[in-house]
Amino acid sequence: MARIRRVERLSKSEQESLVFDLVYAMVQTKSVSDGALLLQDLLTKSEITILGKRLRIAKLLISGASYEEIEKKLKVSHATIAKIAAWLTDRGEGFRKIVKSLPKNTSGGNRESSDWDKYKRRHGMYFWPEVVLEEVIKNSNRKQKEKIRSVLEKVEEKSELHKRLDKLLKYSTT
Repeated sequence: MARIRRVERLSKSEQESLVFDLVYAMVQTKSVSDGALLLQDLLTKSEITILGKRLRIAKLLISGASYEEIEKKLKVSHATIAKIAAWLTDRGEGFRKIVKSLPKNTSGGNRESSDWDKYKRRHGMYFWPEVVLEEVIKNSNRKQKEKIRSVLEKVEEKSELHKRLDKLLKYSTT
């Protein structure tokens, strides 16, 4: 005899009530940080990653990315992408509606990459010192950023790179 799962022991109306509470709680979040806090409290890190990957797969499929591109970018299997593609085909209204409202570039917070940033990344061989410094700053903790800032303040000549790094330091501490 198959073991009955605990959720299945609940009546259909109780299950629907649980789902309603979850959906209502998600809608009540007024900001990205509130939504993140709620997800952090409700789900494990791996569950958040799985759901995030599903949403990103849908976003990439809707934008026309190939299965191979998605596999490489997100490190997911062909079967996972096919499952999301099937969901999009069968009943993807929720995915489509949400994907339209998502920021174009979601890596690194709400900040959009400029054309110049994209160009630097594409031609990294020429701009690697600048790209490396920017990544170091982005991934530094507060104490490390303060040390970098103090070094930059001691530099006599303020180059364009210095101004950009200073701006990045100011942006990342807020």
